Amino acid sequence: MATIAAELSDVPPERQRAGLPLGTKVAHGTGAMANGSLIYLRSLLLLFYSQVVGLEAWMVSLALAIVIACDAVWDPAIGHFSDNLRSRWGRRHTLMFAAPVPVAILCAMLWNPPVGLSSGATFAWLLGSALVLNFTFSLYEVPANALTPELAPGYHVRTNLLAWRWVLGTGGAMITAFLGLGWFLSPEQGAVGQLVREGYGRLGIAAALLMLAAMLINAFGTRRYRGALYEPPESTGGIGKSLKEAVETLRNRNMAVAVIAGALAGIGFGIRTVLEAYIATFIWGLPASALLLTTVAGFVATPIGAIVGAMLSRRHGKKRACMGLFFVGTILTNMPLLLRLSGVFFANGDPLLLPTLVGFAFVSAVFYYGGFVLVSSMIADIVEDAQARTGRRSEGLITSADQFIQKIITAMGTVLGGALLTLIAFPRKALPGQVPAETLAALGWTFLVLVTTLSFLSIAIWKFYRIDREGHEARLTALDVPEVRGAA
Repeated sequence: MATIAAELSDVPPERQRAGLPLGTKVAHGTGAMANGSLIYLRSLLLLFYSQVVGLEAWMVSLALAIVIACDAVWDPAIGHFSDNLRSRWGRRHTLMFAAPVPVAILCAMLWNPPVGLSSGATFAWLLGSALVLNFTFSLYEVPANALTPELAPGYHVRTNLLAWRWVLGTGGAMITAFLGLGWFLSPEQGAVGQLVREGYGRLGIAAALLMLAAMLINAFGTRRYRGALYEPPESTGGIGKSLKEAVETLRNRNMAVAVIAGALAGIGFGIRTVLEAYIATFIWGLPASALLLTTVAGFVATPIGAIVGAMLSRRHGKKRACMGLFFVGTILTNMPLLLRLSGVFFANGDPLLLPTLVGFAFVSAVFYYGGFVLVSSMIADIVEDAQARTGRRSEGLITSADQFIQKIITAMGTVLGGALLTLIAFPRKALPGQVPAETLAALGWTFLVLVTTLSFLSIAIWKFYRIDREGHEARLTALDVPEVRGAA
């Protein structure tokens, strides 16, 4: 392996690589709609189980903390298993076809807990359904993510394919948000729509069907490539050898940077995602229809963000571009709440309040999603960096870190968000206008300090990432990584 690494400096820096057919990009990107839908649903878990079902916030947080701990074990294990799986269906598609139906059933169960359960039984329902749902979804999503660096090895081609996944994945979240805030959680008989229990059950079933369709489109739409992709050699060692190989692959400087930076940003963004429903409902006093507008504004910005990210990447490189995008995005997304808490923003009921919030949501999302696309591409670039050192292609193991980071975005944020609500004694089953002003101020300031600090720390960590375009293209040449175009 030292020979491969030594050859890199002698290889011409750039090879032109053709893009994938449009149908492949759409099919692979559509698969990400399932993840987008699930991420949006997770952002509502704390609100649903604490304010609607009536479970203590700390119990919801505990259940999700257990799920996170299990994710930390099984995501890399599934990735490593997929990397080394030998099957006539291919090492990725075997699992991608097995998971969709169980995922849909479990998603519907999570959002339809039986009425009348005790607190202990409700906790068990939440923990059990969330655990098995996350595991079965990982059986699909980890191999699906691993397909990206295999289908698109080129430095900029890879970013383009990931942009499709981010745009369509965000589309899945937008569809789910529309189904929820615009339909199933709309006000009924004067009630606050996002506090109506029956609506969440219907939303869970609708999202389950959306996820099922998206996963199957990806699996069927990319299966023709399975014969053209890398096939691992037959393994001759046992569990001990597999663990040793996994540790060797992950013992990578750039991997460490990606995991630390992604975890910091993910926790901060997760706190935001989970508590935004509280802030919008209780601080801004917005109804479900207004929540839908701010949510859709952010989602509509995704394709623009993907384009901006790709353009800046070509001009400044992925690392510098993503750091700049996240820095500006952090400032813009926190500005309205900072101004409100400082007493210099529009009051609730002011006709300019909602348009201003929608505008900030749109512009900040352009910067954030541009950064997310580039971070995903930077993590995928670690595949060849690790291969040059170990001689093994470990897309599943490496990109499972990206999947784990995305789960941290919602699950770990939910844990800390629940702890924050308990710390400030936020009342259960509260209604807008009934929460003390000092409690809302404590929520706002603590939220701002946490998410801003975590975001800036994450940006600083990315400074230590060392993969650039020239080095990546040189590795592709030295490793003789083939292009993947159309396949019969």
